[in-house]
Amino acid sequence: MNRVAQARLRDWMESHGFDRFYIYRPENFAWLTGGGDNTVEVGEGIAWLQIDGGSMRVHTSRIEVLRLAEEEVHGLEIQSHPWWVTPSPQRPNDLEHDLTRLRLVLSPEEQERFRSLGVAAAAALGGVMRSAEPAWTEQKLAGATAEAMIGEGIKLQVLLAAGEERIFKYRHPLPKDRPLGRLCMTVVCGRRSGLVINLTRLCSWNYPNAGRCHEKVLRVEAAALDASRPGISLDDVLKAIKDAYVEIGRADAFNQHHQGGIAGYRSREIVAVPNEKTRLETGMAVTWNPSLAGAKVEDTFLLTAQGPENLTVDPNWPMITVNGRKRPALLTA
Repeated sequence: MNRVAQARLRDWMESHGFDRFYIYRPENFAWLTGGGDNTVEVGEGIAWLQIDGGSMRVHTSRIEVLRLAEEEVHGLEIQSHPWWVTPSPQRPNDLEHDLTRLRLVLSPEEQERFRSLGVAAAAALGGVMRSAEPAWTEQKLAGATAEAMIGEGIKLQVLLAAGEERIFKYRHPLPKDRPLGRLCMTVVCGRRSGLVINLTRLCSWNYPNAGRCHEKVLRVEAAALDASRPGISLDDVLKAIKDAYVEIGRADAFNQHHQGGIAGYRSREIVAVPNEKTRLETGMAVTWNPSLAGAKVEDTFLLTAQGPENLTVDPNWPMITVNGRKRPALLTA
């Protein structure tokens, strides 16, 4: 159980005058239970929590009781309901009250879970990208990625893949039956123990100027990471990103895709948009994803007292130094 999360929620409940509160959203269920999963179908909860003062219990259908007790919510009281009954949401609940800001600063235990997830995801995706071949289809690349991620216990929230034909056209390329050709990209947002890791990798088979384009995107990301300091607002980081696009001669690219934001129990807990005044704090995680047509960079970082810590390092991936940080280079084969 996540005692830190439960204490934060109870303080919040007291401030709002709530003696009882119900949790339905999967991200909040995972947050409060220390990584428990209340989903079978992605995004749809099959169990919910009831918080009363100092106690917490689980409600679910009779189908799920044993599995939840043994694998997801050890030690919690579970109240079962007939499988044919769809209960109406009880109030007050997290469907009508947004708890996102209570989740943003990760406890030491959550940070360790995130580190473990990041290492596993980066190694899995890196292995797939190193084995990819130009004749593969985007769907084969996506299938190999899914297999590698599931093998590490990582549920895919987002899986994108593009080859030479489509990487320049779409920021969100759902995999198709098209060959990779000379350039490919894979994007993953993967969930394990409640937390969602985000990363992108690209591979080139002698595609002209791909490396130069990739390095430009890394310069934009460097501006974002330099600005990602405790006390700085998301809006301030976004302004640094916008200025960096101007510096690389691609001011137009800022408008083509969102640039990232705070990560955690969703791929982006809060997206950085103009005038978003949420301030960064030590213990938060961020993912910035600047992009150009044909190039993108994305890793997940934990904000520490020493600066941003990359959670998605693959020691077998070629690296390049940008503003004093080791960043993933374009993989060339």
